[in-house]
Amino acid sequence: ICSAAVFLAICLAGWLGAIAGSDATWLVVGLGTVAAMGLAATLAVGATGPIAGVVALLGAAYGVILVLDDPPLDGRAAIVGAGLLVIGELSFLGIEARVAVTDEGGGVARRVGWVSVTALLALFLGGALLAIIDLVRTGGIAIEVAGAAAAAGAIALLVVAGREVRTAPE
Repeated sequence: ICSAAVFLAICLAGWLGAIAGSDATWLVVGLGTVAAMGLAATLAVGATGPIAGVVALLGAAYGVILVLDDPPLDGRAAIVGAGLLVIGELSFLGIEARVAVTDEGGGVARRVGWVSVTALLALFLGGALLAIIDLVRTGGIAIEVAGAAAAAGAIALLVVAGREVRTAPE
């Protein structure tokens, strides 16, 4: 599970580096590399604390693309958000699976399935929100409010997911 999380982080970092414009490429590649290496080290040690920071670094790499390349409405946001969610969840799950004693077989497989369903839901909701925003494209404060609401929703999903992992019975 930990290997899958690191592999996905490397893939996301590489993809972000590939889609970045010429002004943002080196910064995006640098942030993505540091994030992927940091995730590998964090998972090797078995610490859960730095995972959120590593996922935030990957998100920052995407943020650099948004700031420096200034796309009008980036449809890749839903994919990046779902990818970050999966990387974070698999990282926590991988560490938890190493140290938790389960009384029931198949618990990890069910959690991986739950992560998959959650990621697909996040991808669908993010894509739907982007489609709605694209349809309404009024510019000005309406777009700013919708963007802030989407960012707040994404952060809320990450916080809820993090709480579920930390409050899981041992």
